[in-house]
Amino acid sequence: MIYYFTALVISYSMDPDTVTKSYVWYDRERHCQEAMNDSLADPLYTQLHELYDDLHMTCVVSDQVSFVLKPKLRPEGEPWETKP
Repeated sequence: MIYYFTALVISYSMDPDTVTKSYVWYDRERHCQEAMNDSLADPLYTQLHELYDDLHMTCVVSDQVSFVLKPKLRPEGEPWETKP
């Protein structure tokens, strides 16, 4: 299994011509989703929502590999066979 760096992106507009984006990087998409689902970013989201328009928060998966999970090698032969 391959995991990719994932960014929690918070974007908002301070004025019609400017979009500000903030990023929090995670090494797995699951961690980013957990941060959103567990309401870890809610205090920041709530404050920005009160101050600025057009607020969005989402997880964006990058194309950069963060971790590769390799399967373990299995011994040759059947498990019930014994070697002399």
